[in-house]
Amino acid sequence: MKKTIQLLVISLVALLPKHLLAETFTAHCRNYPPELFFDGSKCAGVLPDLVSDIFTELGHDINWAYVPWVRSIREAKKGNVDVMIRHSMTPERKSVLKPITYGYTIRHLSFYKSPRFRGDITSYDDLEKVNIGAIRGVFYSPRFSVLNTRTLTLVGKTDQLVAMLELGRIDVVVTSASHNEELFDTRFEKATFVDTFLNPVYISIPLNSSAIGIYDDVAQRMLEYRKSGKVDTYFEKYGVPAPQQIFE
Repeated sequence: MKKTIQLLVISLVALLPKHLLAETFTAHCRNYPPELFFDGSKCAGVLPDLVSDIFTELGHDINWAYVPWVRSIREAKKGNVDVMIRHSMTPERKSVLKPITYGYTIRHLSFYKSPRFRGDITSYDDLEKVNIGAIRGVFYSPRFSVLNTRTLTLVGKTDQLVAMLELGRIDVVVTSASHNEELFDTRFEKATFVDTFLNPVYISIPLNSSAIGIYDDVAQRMLEYRKSGKVDTYFEKYGVPAPQQIFE
């Protein structure tokens, strides 16, 4: 009798939809307070709280790991990470990630000039004629991503750009509030031109992730959070302006 009951339980569990079975998924965290940051061994901030609550409501847990963005993309291609948070989208990323919008922000892309650079930048036409410094693997703006520049110098860290701009090894550097603009603002002259655009922001589940099976559930729950105003409460908790909510 006992064996029959055990077999019955196993059979019932096997028939349950996969999204109803509790799983623990891996998510990557970076240091971008107050939206996301590590507090000791815990990933905290607006988006970790938001994402963790959604997954908890769906019956799943998240194990957070501190991983730089460039490495996260590599791991996403291999299916070694299940959730990516706070990012924009590029064609390269879209080939790896299935995105979920959590809002829209107004972004301002700025350009700072080397002390040795004579002149100004007033348009993208001007940018095409100079040597621009940027961080490798970073999304700056839709227009900048297709810029046909004479020379684009890519490096791994912001402090490298600061040093190169000071020495005149690059003419201008591209940056924004999301890319440590404050490190340039106090030391270099800002160009006249500013690229302002509406930027959708996402969390994503990699296409090769084991979590892709619950993508629709996560996306639907996020949409409900957005429409009800619940997304805003997570930003308000940390004193951060909430993103705009635009629905097509």
